[in-house]
Amino acid sequence: MTIRMANTSLSEASTYGCGPPGLCQAESAIAPPDRRRGSPACWSIPAGVYTARELVRRFAPLLDTVVHHLGPDPPNTKPARIVLLDNVAANLSTDTRESSLPLYDLSDISRREVRDQAHRIGQVLVQWAREYTDEPYDPDLYLRGPGDGHLLLQSSLALMYSRCTRPHHMQLLSEYMRQMVVLRDALLPFQNFYAVPIPVDGRARGIRHLEAPRERFLTTVFAGHITQASVVSLARAVLAPDLPVTMTGGYGFQYTHGLILPAILAGGVVPYHLLRYVPSKMDSSAMEVLFDYHFPDYHEAPRHGIPAGPPTILTRYPIDLPNQKEELQTAGIGLQAGSSTSAVRGLELRLEFKNGDTARVDVGQIARGLRHSYEALEETRDSTTNHTVFLHSASEILIQPGWGLSTAVTAGFHVIPVDDPTIALALLGKLYPRNVILLPNDEQLGQTDDVGEDSEAKFVIWGGFKRGGLKGVF
Repeated sequence: MTIRMANTSLSEASTYGCGPPGLCQAESAIAPPDRRRGSPACWSIPAGVYTARELVRRFAPLLDTVVHHLGPDPPNTKPARIVLLDNVAANLSTDTRESSLPLYDLSDISRREVRDQAHRIGQVLVQWAREYTDEPYDPDLYLRGPGDGHLLLQSSLALMYSRCTRPHHMQLLSEYMRQMVVLRDALLPFQNFYAVPIPVDGRARGIRHLEAPRERFLTTVFAGHITQASVVSLARAVLAPDLPVTMTGGYGFQYTHGLILPAILAGGVVPYHLLRYVPSKMDSSAMEVLFDYHFPDYHEAPRHGIPAGPPTILTRYPIDLPNQKEELQTAGIGLQAGSSTSAVRGLELRLEFKNGDTARVDVGQIARGLRHSYEALEETRDSTTNHTVFLHSASEILIQPGWGLSTAVTAGFHVIPVDDPTIALALLGKLYPRNVILLPNDEQLGQTDDVGEDSEAKFVIWGGFKRGGLKGVF
């Protein structure tokens, strides 16, 4: 599935590189050390815009100064730099004694997503760090800092206490570990974390200005209360801290260097809460715009009852019934109508069908609807039972005027056959997000029997969706 927007595909490929030419605007600078006070100015990152890879490169002098003072590696031993980076890898892991973000057996989907994202980011950061072996450094680099409590492996302890010549070298190593940990956590909201341009104002030591928002987010992780708002809040703190604040916190934003949108819009394997960076703009006249839900509380949205029509008996996907295919001509993302000067706007998914019908769906409600949806149970022998259902065309729901949400007038199974992932996502933004079930078109309706709430109408989006990832594949 590809949705076009401002001539940029949301699924446009990015590489594990520094980013577009000219992105990393500042040159490395190491100020002369102030040994009297251990001033933070003795190591800094110049103000500029950096990708994660470039930040890892800027951290390298901290590590390389330590390695320099450890001296030549004895024969037949693992190089000191590799030993210390193995320690950083353990700090960035989620399942070791040395982990800075210990997340073990998890039952809830939100924390599993954070754990998997942290693991993925940590591996890439260490991979980059291993590549930067020839960066310039100052052997006299000196700093004093808080003890951040990052644990050392036995191999690192032996190395530092047997070959380290100055007490402050341990603090240099601690600072390197801390910068890598804070960077890992700051990148957690972003699916394509390697592509995100990150502004650094140079006023704090490295990226320590992100310590407070990082701590707030990790509090929600350890408490098991991760929300979309908490993920967006961390993303805002990292990229655009001056955005306006709303009741919901929004679901994405535009900042100086691009867009941050729900990652579900890119299609493919769908995450739960993650966001995606897109190198484009929605509003070229504004520097920063917060994208917020049309209805902050979907319970207060107007509801449209869908007529049931005559019941039909179904066992398999209705490939031979009329109106199950929606001939979609174009799909794209745009700004909802509103004040062009407002710093808070809404986004809509715009659909145009070949018969001339058009539809508009709130992007925030699509993301919300997916989070509230159910996935049908795995197929069993009992899944092939006949069902009396009410069939609906997707277009009859999508072309309803206004921003209201659709509900069923009659209890029972309300089946919407779909063969296009974009239409399946659009339906999630138009149906009232209660008892909506996703079912792949090659599976059986009986798999939805024990899903959701039996006392209410069930909407089954049958097709446009496959199993995989945390919330399916679109």
